[in-house]
Amino acid sequence: MVQIRVKKRSGALEPFQLSKIEGAVRKAGGSVALAGEAALELGGWVKEIAKEGVITTVEIERKLVDFVATKNADVAKAMGSFVKKV
Repeated sequence: MVQIRVKKRSGALEPFQLSKIEGAVRKAGGSVALAGEAALELGGWVKEIAKEGVITTVEIERKLVDFVATKNADVAKAMGSFVKKV
């Protein structure tokens, strides 16, 4: 299996980590259950859309906020406030 790497805004590459998805949701006030659900959803999604095993932080952030918005608008709004603007 190809390891997915995340291209950060700086251009650096790092391994994709589900724990970072969970941490972002929890930091925004989401429950452990919501964090786990988001990690599962994005984990599958990332595998499908990563081009040559690489995905950007911007793509992940947008998808994460969109997913969380379908479950909890307040948490999504909080996440939107700390996501770096491009």
